Amino acid sequence: MTGWSFFFVLVGVVFLTAQLFRVIDAIERPNRHPRRRAVAR
Repeated sequence: MTGWSFFFVLVGVVFLTAQLFRVIDAIERPNRHPRRRAVAR
């Protein structure tokens, strides 16, 4: 394995790990959809 292929494999693993943590975070703390109601100001 050359240095460049190791670099690209490492970048891919970091990217996939970041996506995995984003999915876990979305499951634990789902986004609340704002209810469209008038706000009295």
